[in-house]
Amino acid sequence: MEVLKVLIDVRNFPVLIHCKRGKHRTGCLVGCLRRFQNWCLSSVFEEYQRFAGAKSRTTGLRFIETFDVSCLREWVCSDGYQSQGYANSGQSRLLYKEENLQKPN
Repeated sequence: MEVLKVLIDVRNFPVLIHCKRGKHRTGCLVGCLRRFQNWCLSSVFEEYQRFAGAKSRTTGLRFIETFDVSCLREWVCSDGYQSQGYANSGQSRLLYKEENLQKPN
């Protein structure tokens, strides 16, 4: 949860996410971020499996599926979040806009 709070804070952009191989811990974190961004679960799983390849873990998929994004949403809407200036520009700055996405090579 704490890493996701750092990740969605636009003041930290750009952000690089990595772990030893960039598959399991990174994949779970990005999967939880995608859930927060309202991606459908099948798309989240597809992205995770595409980058994890043969190393895809059922436990990682289960973690992503059961991750409670409502806690993060509550934090975004909380007085503490707003008083720190995170939400002054609105939620749209927390989520990627289509024009900022780059197409994969």
